[in-house]
Amino acid sequence: MQPSANYGYGGSPPPSSYGNPPPVSGYGGRQSSSSHQQQRPPAVSRPPPSPAPPNGADPALWPLFKAVDKDGSGQLSERELRAALVNGDWTSFDPHTVKMMIRMFDSDRSGLIGFEEFCGLWGFLAAWRSLFDRFDADRSGNISLDEYTNALVAFGYRLSPQFVGTLFRTFDKRNEGAISFDLFVQSCISLKRMTDVFKKYDDDRDGYITLSFEDFLTEIIRQR
Repeated sequence: MQPSANYGYGGSPPPSSYGNPPPVSGYGGRQSSSSHQQQRPPAVSRPPPSPAPPNGADPALWPLFKAVDKDGSGQLSERELRAALVNGDWTSFDPHTVKMMIRMFDSDRSGLIGFEEFCGLWGFLAAWRSLFDRFDADRSGNISLDEYTNALVAFGYRLSPQFVGTLFRTFDKRNEGAISFDLFVQSCISLKRMTDVFKKYDDDRDGYITLSFEDFLTEIIRQR
């Protein structure tokens, strides 16, 4: 992908759609044929069947959702969702990334994530994982500064090395010279949001805007 000639705005960093949720292995199985009916244990000794997922929901993700829904409420709290989301090195997602995911997918503004919302969130992260793996050239499981620079160029941003370095250090919260998957997603979404705010005021698309102090404060508050 080549940088777009748009004064460094960049395109819309993919994925722009949720993508297909990845399969969840280890659940379910094929039903026994009628010839094996006599080999089944008596009904009284079998565990009760798992409840079916809501109509239209992805059945592959239902067991995972139920496992994470510790209180059985049918909704995931921020704490429960964070327990379900881990990086490749099994570290938990950054709390701000989890909050960002809830804001993006909590369509009914309940502060909780229902199953259908969870399916959308899971597919979204799966698509981002493919991008992350694409730019993780050394397969370290993290994104270095050079890899981060390549990702932003591929997304269409034309930013100075100094600014890219500042952005990278902002999200290198462990001071390891590397960004984990959750923080890579967080940084790209944050950059996209800031870009959208700037473009709203840059009517002539020359890369410069005039903004009143109160307009500036308003936009900062909206990003929280």
